[in-house]
Parts: sequence; C-alpha cells; structure tokens
Amino acid sequence: MTSSAQAERPVTFPSKGQPSFLLEGVLHTPARIERAPLVILCHPQPVSSDMHDPLTLSLARELSNAGMVALRFNFRGVGKSQGVQTDGRLEPLDLAGAIDAGSMQPGVNPEKICVIGHAFGAFVALLYAPFDTRVRTLVAVSLPLFRAASGFPRPFDRPKLFVTGEFDEICPRHRLEPFVESLQGPKGLNIIVGARHLMRGYEEPTTSAIVKYVRKWAAMPGV
Repeated sequence: MTSSAQAERPVTFPSKGQPSFLLEGVLHTPARIERAPLVILCHPQPVSSDMHDPLTLSLARELSNAGMVALRFNFRGVGKSQGVQTDGRLEPLDLAGAIDAGSMQPGVNPEKICVIGHAFGAFVALLYAPFDTRVRTLVAVSLPLFRAASGFPRPFDRPKLFVTGEFDEICPRHRLEPFVESLQGPKGLNIIVGARHLMRGYEEPTTSAIVKYVRKWAAMPGV
C-alpha cells in the first residue's frame, strides 16, 4: 500500500526527438518537497515488462518515502505510451523526455538527478547518461552485458552503482566485476544474494541496497 507520507499520480509527457511521442508515467512525491532529489526509473524489457514491474514500483515508493521525487514511466510502445518499440535505438529519447518532465516538478533539486534502470532499462540509462550532464549518478540493475560489452558510449566519470543477482544468468558476477573495474570515476558493485536477473522475490533487499546508496549520494554536496 502507498504510505500516507507520499502521493502517486499519473502523468504524461513528450519524448524528445522528432517525431515526439506522448509517454505515460506515474509521479511519486513525498509529503514535503523542498530541494528534493529527482529519480527517474527505467523498467525492464518492453516485450514482457512495464513501469509496474515489482522492483520498479518498490523503488519508486521507497525513494519517495525517503523524501525524493520519483518518476517511473513506460517506454514508447509500452502500455499507453505512443510509438513503437525500437529495441534500444530510440528509447534514450524517452528517458530524456522523462528527465525534462521530472525536472519541471515544483521543489525538485536540478543538481540532484539520478537515473535507475533495470535490465533493458539499465542499458538505456547507460546509453543516455554520458550525454546529459544533468544526470549526476546512475544505478544499473541486472545490466544485460551482451548489449553493453563495450561499456558507456563515451566516458561517464560521475558516481555509479551496479547491482546484480547472485544467480543472474544474463549479468553474471564474474563478468560484471571486470566490467565495473574498467570504468572511470567512482563506482560500486552490489550483489543480491539468491537473486536472478529480474530480482523476483528479492525486491526488498534490492530496494534497500539501492535506496541506501541514493540517500548517501543525495546527502553529498557537489556530487
């Protein structure tokens, strides 16, 4: 259930680029918003998932309860979002639109913007974040390494956290560890014991680890 300390409401906003598509989302806001960090949440594989994914929903609610503004949304061609899916080619434009929309919310601190992506959403976040200086930290959950073997498309030296399940068949620890080690700038790695790729049944420990990281980052000045 939704805590009385926060509210949820449906929103729509345009993607970037031309043609622009109207995307649907849900905005989670704390009871009190004053220079609140903004967190954008990107859901897993559009073919089989959407913004109601259990981990995405859990994160949005707990981040809002922690005093942050959280926006989860459907990529193009998912749910009631317009357009067609493009397997990652144009979905970064949807993330850009979500950041624009979230940044316009009253009380949001534009210097504290975090993007969290899960699986496909992590890949989209990795593609986009280096090109937008507003993104001050990135959390990639269950990054599909077969898509991201070459890393970020350009250097991203801002703080970043990678999260994977102990038994993730697509983002195995033995492959993720050297990938993370090769990246520039501050980085962290968190292994969720017992979890697989989509974190089913492990939403609580995954959410707890990520919220702990985001809260610590949000409290750090100038980061």
